[in-house]
Amino acid sequence: MRHINGVSISWKEGDRLKAVRVWIVNVVRIATLLWLVTHFILTMIYVYPDNTVKAQLQPFLDATIGTYFSQGWALFANPEPDNADVVLLVRPLSNDEYSIVQTKGLPSDGWYDISSPLWTKLQHNRFSAYGKLSRAVSKAIYSYLAEPPDQRTIYASFKEPKNQKAVYTYHDTPQDPQVQLMLTGASAFCKDIGQNNASYVALMVRQIFSKPWSERATSKPQVVKSTLLGVYPVDKSVENIHLYQIGER
Repeated sequence: MRHINGVSISWKEGDRLKAVRVWIVNVVRIATLLWLVTHFILTMIYVYPDNTVKAQLQPFLDATIGTYFSQGWALFANPEPDNADVVLLVRPLSNDEYSIVQTKGLPSDGWYDISSPLWTKLQHNRFSAYGKLSRAVSKAIYSYLAEPPDQRTIYASFKEPKNQKAVYTYHDTPQDPQVQLMLTGASAFCKDIGQNNASYVALMVRQIFSKPWSERATSKPQVVKSTLLGVYPVDKSVENIHLYQIGER
């Protein structure tokens, strides 16, 4: 006979409670191990290239890993990782500037890079929300560039050097959902930097390609490709996000 918290319990009953406690702990351990194994197997299938097994499990993968543990391992799963940095450049335009643009083309100055400041802030604070903000714009850019050329909504190509006139097509609203997302970010940027007189904004995607390994020691410049997505009215309904400052240009 022994006493636990003032209650008398026989040795046989105490051993039984101990056995039950050990059994519960073992069940929890096994269940946790099975959950971890299942989780990592599903994650591997989720990030693996398309195959028959993945196609059959896709609805289940989307409802589990895709919903609660979304993964983006394209850098490791793709044998040809990205070889270029992409940035979104915006150029606020007033009504008067837009009128001039119609005849003289877009100016080469006054462009703002709204992507790089987010990445710089993220590098200084990995626990901040800058990663999520920059990822939204980056995904829109990559999705747009990944579209087949014959299906991509191309409005114009801005040719280098800068003294060459850009020719573009103007649309009241973007016809591509990816461009619409970029326009939302650009409109919020215009509000943040106090460009309340900006009635229009030009969007441009710039790709800065890395040097091939064979050219690493040469003086050959990096290849830069700029694509003008168009000129659109600023979305006045977008909220001010209080993120950008005029000095970050």
